[in-house]
Amino acid sequence: MIWVVNTNSNMCHIYDYQKNPAQLILLKELNHPENRLKKSDFLTSDKPGHYQSDPSHAGGSFSQRTDPKEVAIDDFAREIARELNHGRTTNAYESLVLITPPHMNGLLLQHLDKHVKERVAHTIQKDLQHLTDKELLALLKTNTKFSG
Repeated sequence: MIWVVNTNSNMCHIYDYQKNPAQLILLKELNHPENRLKKSDFLTSDKPGHYQSDPSHAGGSFSQRTDPKEVAIDDFAREIARELNHGRTTNAYESLVLITPPHMNGLLLQHLDKHVKERVAHTIQKDLQHLTDKELLALLKTNTKFSG
């Protein structure tokens, strides 16, 4: 069984790729619509926090170390990785095709278990969430070794 994972930073579709007849069957859809928000829309303060160490000395301000939007996208990549690991441990698939933009691909690969990484047969580093299932199937038939 082959799973096709088509994801970007806010949506993930996991398909079962059937060879005969060639078709994609949607198994799971994961959504994080909040990842579409602009950085300024995240619930964070618009001013850094302030502190004063000693009444006779000047205070300072804290700066945010991580971008809240990046943290949310990283959390989504972690969620997808958990789903793929669960599929591996339950023998739900033998190999994977990952379709994801380069940045999300990097995040996802950081969180994938080494055994899941071994099952990645093909990677397409593009955001193809806009494609219909039929268009995605046509792309897979021409760009992977799984054409059938």
